[in-house]
Amino acid sequence: MLTFGVVFLFLQRIGHASARYWGFGYLSAAFGFATPLVLGGLPFEVQAILSNLLFFSAFFLFGHALLTHFEQPLYTKARLSIVIVAALLVSFHVVVTPDLKRELVIGDLICALLLAIPVLVVRKRPVTLVDRMMVAIAALVVAETLVRIGALLVMTPNGSMIELSEFFESDYAFYMQLTASIFGFLLALSVLASQVSVTVDRHQHAAEHDPLTDVLNRRGFDRHVPDFRNETPDGAVITCDIDHFKRINDIYGHAAGDIVLISLSDLLRRHTSNGARVARFGGEEFVVFLPRQTAAAAGQVANGIRAAFSSLDWKNRGILDQITASFGVSAIARGDHSIHDAIKRADDSLYAAKRGGRDQVVLEGARLPAEGPSLRVISGR
Repeated sequence: MLTFGVVFLFLQRIGHASARYWGFGYLSAAFGFATPLVLGGLPFEVQAILSNLLFFSAFFLFGHALLTHFEQPLYTKARLSIVIVAALLVSFHVVVTPDLKRELVIGDLICALLLAIPVLVVRKRPVTLVDRMMVAIAALVVAETLVRIGALLVMTPNGSMIELSEFFESDYAFYMQLTASIFGFLLALSVLASQVSVTVDRHQHAAEHDPLTDVLNRRGFDRHVPDFRNETPDGAVITCDIDHFKRINDIYGHAAGDIVLISLSDLLRRHTSNGARVARFGGEEFVVFLPRQTAAAAGQVANGIRAAFSSLDWKNRGILDQITASFGVSAIARGDHSIHDAIKRADDSLYAAKRGGRDQVVLEGARLPAEGPSLRVISGR
């Protein structure tokens, strides 16, 4: 547990918010088990209270980690209230009216409750296999704890020290503790697998997405579009370019240019279907692949994006000019060896739109009807 705690705290240093709570949780559990060894010189009552507090802290942090991982409400005050009430009850049965059985039942029951509440909250949130395994094993830890409490109550009905001693020395108690240790170990492994999976996904996302607009970059686009090796896919390609973008950067600065790029990328995502692939190929050039769409349908989509972009009001962002974009559209042809053949034809249409006055959609060399006159970026200064 000490080892897992250190590993999770290291993972927290590279950006895993929940890893901090897993780390401190496993450290708390480790110190809870080590209390008789480390603090053996202290009175038994002090050891018992401290070890229970450490276990309460561990399970509180485990639940906190689950809620944080799945971005759910933390219910911190409510769960801390449970810990405070449990600490008072345990202390009462350790100091005021010593009762080992009640102390054990209350301690285990509170630990199970502190983990069960987050498990119930996040039970429908896991998407990946490793996350589902993590939540399932956490649920098994809760179930095993409740079974252990039931076994203690059934096998020690009177709660005498002789009964308790016989129960703890029985094979059944040994296997129960062994099972608890195994589940704790499996929970740590599943958490570690989940944290590693998140790290891999983050690195893959960073490698395949444009950091400014969060759409695909050229590498990510090539990985996510259909492969032409088996058969030519149906679909169309839209290429677009912001008109006079260099002038926007020169007059208003690169921060303003970034805002314009983000706004266009948001429009591209909102106006296309979930199966579309939107990518920034560099500078102000974007490419969209629309699967199972004809060139005419893609042209209508592009024209809707063109109209929405040209109608944006930039004054509240310090940009006084009207900003437009030009679009080229091409369908994937049967003789294409890759999607870049269609992109090349769409680029040719895009250049035709630029030459024709900008703020236009050109479909295979023919301009689509526009909703208004072609516009240029005109400086307001």
